[in-house]
Amino acid sequence: MNAAIDAVVFLLLVSAAVVGLITVEQSPPATSGNADAVAAALATPTAQVDYSLAPGVRGMAASGAASDRPAIALDSPELDRTAHGSLAGLLARATTATSGVDLASSVGPNTGASSADIPPLTRTRASFRSGVRDAVRARTGATVRVDATWRPYPGAPVGGSVGVGPAPPADGVHAATLVVPTGVDSVPGSARTTFESLGAAVAERTVAVLLPPGPARITLRGDDPAAALVRHRYARLEAETNASLAEPLATEDTEAANERLAAVLAPRVTDVLRARYDTPGAAADAVSVASVRVVVRTWSPSSGVR
Repeated sequence: MNAAIDAVVFLLLVSAAVVGLITVEQSPPATSGNADAVAAALATPTAQVDYSLAPGVRGMAASGAASDRPAIALDSPELDRTAHGSLAGLLARATTATSGVDLASSVGPNTGASSADIPPLTRTRASFRSGVRDAVRARTGATVRVDATWRPYPGAPVGGSVGVGPAPPADGVHAATLVVPTGVDSVPGSARTTFESLGAAVAERTVAVLLPPGPARITLRGDDPAAALVRHRYARLEAETNASLAEPLATEDTEAANERLAAVLAPRVTDVLRARYDTPGAAADAVSVASVRVVVRTWSPSSGVR
């Protein structure tokens, strides 16, 4: 591992939803190139992104979601937000915050929409996603492609992705991968014994990434637009899963609400993992619910030119 990457491996990322170490998966020597340097730059905690919750309010209104508070002007300062952190961390947050759920995907060894095909659950963080993309584009240039992807396991009906930059050429491409924590624990060894226990553990963590229960509970106790937007996000998940969340959310019991959502998702996760892997251990090795992968590809301006 080179000196530039040594600094990345021990970088502590602290944000509202992502806490942990950003690590770099070492590229083969033939493909490391300038991508390692770009990856290291993305992991430096110097970025600030200003954004608005207005798209979420607009989307909530368009969906007909009820609100117990007066309508909020889309240019209200209440909707303005600022996020700080490394570009890699902000990319990870944008990826999970704009993830979607597509339970219509079929169960099978080669099925399931790609994360790019799954529409966001809500538009609350659409402005944040756009701001992060602009910030990354400003730091990387015209011969860099960055793809951040979160998928709890291969082919999961839940996931998100954020891509920045042009498509790379067919050859002459260097690659490096950053692994950014989502803020949930990895699946424990005790969950690797059966497909059922693994499915339950993955479902629980998937829901926690989509709606971290602690921050959600605190937000719901407020009287600003964010509280209505969190309730709207829960309502969207309720509709997607057919879970019943009215009772726990009436008392702001986000732990109970998340448990109900996970209980609905767990059998689905179990069935998919059983269909795709021979053993629970092999399935557990493929699970990636605890991390977002940020792949950096670089090339010279003449690459692919014939």
